[in-house]
Amino acid sequence: MNDQNDSHNWGDEMDRGEHETTYVAFLNYSKWGTVAVIAILLFLLVFVYD
Repeated sequence: MNDQNDSHNWGDEMDRGEHETTYVAFLNYSKWGTVAVIAILLFLLVFVYD
């Protein structure tokens, strides 16, 4: 993400730290979800599709 501290663009109701935490969590869930889907597809390829 951008390392500039442009907090003047953020309203009072916005919490920059919370947004960044949510973004990092989203990236982690997406990464591990993709790994899980690939593992399932490989399992199906090896054991089911003969």
